[in-house]
Amino acid sequence: MKPFPQKCPNCRKAAVAMVVEEYRADVEHDGRSYPLTIPDLPVLTCSACGNRALDRDSSDRVSKALRTAVGLLMPEEIRSNRMNLLLTQKLLADHLGIAESTLSRWETGAQIQQRAFDKLLRLYFDVPEARRHLGYFDVSASKPMMPMVG
Repeated sequence: MKPFPQKCPNCRKAAVAMVVEEYRADVEHDGRSYPLTIPDLPVLTCSACGNRALDRDSSDRVSKALRTAVGLLMPEEIRSNRMNLLLTQKLLADHLGIAESTLSRWETGAQIQQRAFDKLLRLYFDVPEARRHLGYFDVSASKPMMPMVG
């Protein structure tokens, strides 16, 4: 990381420093607003113009706090549940009717899933009948779990 002060992308002055603060924000997700409070969050702050930005670590903390506030599965939970079922990202994405790249972004934390997809993920992971309905093949049993018809 560059030494401080850094140049501000807003006012172009070398006045940006890392300030640790209690971070409060109302964050929009999936049509709703969630108030977040994160103690001791490092925030890049320009003393000249007041512009504020988050570095990657701070942004990840905000994303984790948002997932917690909304009640969503964490990226590592999505990945571990998928792997416990011996599924590739492509196969799970096909069963859920989403792009493989979307599932990949959920698992890496680059994108936060909508509440409806979170519910679908939980249903898929927790209810064998839901997996059968969506076309899951039970690799450990070496037999297909056929989708329900009608």
